[in-house]
Amino acid sequence: MKLRYMIEYALRDRIRNPRYEPIGVCVQGPGPGLDLVIEFLPGNADAEEDAQWVVNRLVEQGIRSLPDDFLAYHQGTLSQYWGMRGPVLETEKYLSAETCAKALLEYFANGEI
Repeated sequence: MKLRYMIEYALRDRIRNPRYEPIGVCVQGPGPGLDLVIEFLPGNADAEEDAQWVVNRLVEQGIRSLPDDFLAYHQGTLSQYWGMRGPVLETEKYLSAETCAKALLEYFANGEI
């Protein structure tokens, strides 16, 4: 199964040692419907809430499927003063968007990404 994903990073320690740290992931599956999983590491409630508002707006507007460039569009919508979203990558390593998101969050938590 081909999945697309994008890693979200937060800008940390802006004054002394500015750096971007991975905090979450958005995974888009092939469908049908809104085959989208957005997950964040604990402690990133604001970023998670912002992402859930995106999903809420999709549901409210009656969107039934996502365009192929959904992640690419959202890649550039985060201010670099708060963080950034990495490139949209593709993988066939995982059987579902949920397992992909969970695996990537484990990599973040272990400092592997």
